[in-house]
Parts: sequence; C-alpha cells; structure tokens
Amino acid sequence: MIQITLGNVRIVSDESIVETAVRHKRKNVNGGLKVHSSVFASDPSMAFAFHILGTSSSGNCSILQADDTRIMIDAGFQGPRLESSLKKIGIEVPAIDAIFITHEHTDHCIGLTALLRQNPLLKVFTNRETARRIQSTQKIHPNWQIFETGTTFEFRNLKITSIPIPHDAADPVGFAFDCPHADSGSHKRVTWLTDLGHATDVVRHHCALADILVLEANYDDEMLDLSKRPISLKQRIRGNHGHLSNHDARDLLLGLKEWQTSHLYLGHLSKECNRTILVDEVMQAVRQHKEDLQVTVIDPLEENPVSYW
Repeated sequence: MIQITLGNVRIVSDESIVETAVRHKRKNVNGGLKVHSSVFASDPSMAFAFHILGTSSSGNCSILQADDTRIMIDAGFQGPRLESSLKKIGIEVPAIDAIFITHEHTDHCIGLTALLRQNPLLKVFTNRETARRIQSTQKIHPNWQIFETGTTFEFRNLKITSIPIPHDAADPVGFAFDCPHADSGSHKRVTWLTDLGHATDVVRHHCALADILVLEANYDDEMLDLSKRPISLKQRIRGNHGHLSNHDARDLLLGLKEWQTSHLYLGHLSKECNRTILVDEVMQAVRQHKEDLQVTVIDPLEENPVSYW
C-alpha cells in the first residue's frame, strides 16, 4: 500500500504497486489543501486490492479484488466517469464479475445501464425491493442475484453479509466482505457503510468487526445550517433516515468498545455542506482514541481513485 500524508490528512492513492506513478498536483478546492494524487497500473494477479473510485453525495463506486474475483460496490457515476476511473486502475468492465448495489438512489446505481451494455451477463446482487425499484428504470433486464437483507451468502471466494441500514430508500443495506488471505489462511473484512440516518446496534457491531471500514461523514452542521437548501431537505438529511454528520461519525467510532479496524475511510461527503479539512479536525479525537488507526478522508472533488493493497 502507498500512502501520502499531508499534515493530518492521510491520502492513499488508488493489483500491484508499480515502480513508477504518474503524480498530479492540483489545488484542492475542498478545504484548500494541496494534494498529490497518484494513478497506478493494475495487476490482475494481485491477491487483494480495494479501490474507491469515488464516494460523495454525488456518486459512489468502488472495486474490490480478492484473488481472481473482482467485484464492484455500487455504480453511482455515469458511464464515461466510470470508464475513466476504471481505466486509471487498469480494469475494463468485462473483467468485473459482479456488482453489489446498496440501494436504488441514483448516486449509487445510475451507472448500471452503461455497465450492462458492455457486460450484459454481469451479476447484479441486491435485495428484492431494491431490484424492483431499479428495474422500473431499466430497459434491459439485469442478471439479478437476489438476497434477503441481513443474511450472509457466498459469491465465488467471498463471503458477504448484507447489513440493514436506516436510510430513506426501499430496503437499503451496507455490505461486509470477507476476503480470503492465502498466506495466513485467515480473512480480511472490508465493510461499506454509508447513507446512515443514525447508528444502530447492528451498524456498530459491523463497524467494530471491520478490518477496512468505509463510513459516512456526510455534512458539517454549521455548513448545512448556512446552506441555501430548503428546510425540508435539511430536516431530511438530519433525520433518522438521512445521513451521518461529521460529529455523528466521530461519536459512533468513539463509542465502540472492541474495534479491530486498521484502516478507516470517511466518505459520502457532501460537496456543498462539508470539507475534508473539517472531517479531519473532528477525527482527531478518533486518532487519539485508537492510535494504530490509519484515517483517510475521501475528497468528493477528487476523481482519481483511492486505493489500498
């Protein structure tokens, strides 16, 4: 894994690490930080890789590879953006074995049609109600793989647990993926939990079990108050089926008694009502609480993948 640390913000730039990387330096409008992003070539023989192609209130998508299995989690970007992001990590759509959809909101599934045009047999895992909502917007019929929310099932060499979450969608879920570790005989757990109106006991349980955790930190309270969004939308965002604020995410993590996570990614930031630097400031308490934790805040304005090997 390659990491770049800028002050208190750790940037991990997104199966093998190549000797050279193309580095792009730009002004980070989201907080004024200067960020060096790296684009790496992908090696299909890599045993494990996790690439966050993007996560924000505008779109969410990631790639998880374990041995010869390669899956996508959500497809919340239009086709051109998806293809561009996949190209940066050396992956083409036909090489993806399956996609796992958390819920039917467009920032999680708008790219599904484009993916199916290139890979019509792509397996699409979701629960029945989410599939029904998405199918109503599709002209083609995806290769649905239906699971029941809250169950654990297998796909190839992965064991997947679907996690019920409180959000204003038909039947939203998060996912925990247990990936085999060939060298040790154990597994590595990657858990994806965004779009959380509040932290349930089930959500806390799965946060604590994650080795790699992607958790929502959607908005800063003051920025949301000062935004021009209508009061009804502000109430929805803050509601029990809306989103976690920066402080909500911090309090969730500080409340965990047993916590094995080594890498924490804060995602699903609002472009309008949050900044990476604000999330980072709030997460200082989490770093002090768990000193071995590596914390990465995903910039919603950054289009280069963020990766862990």
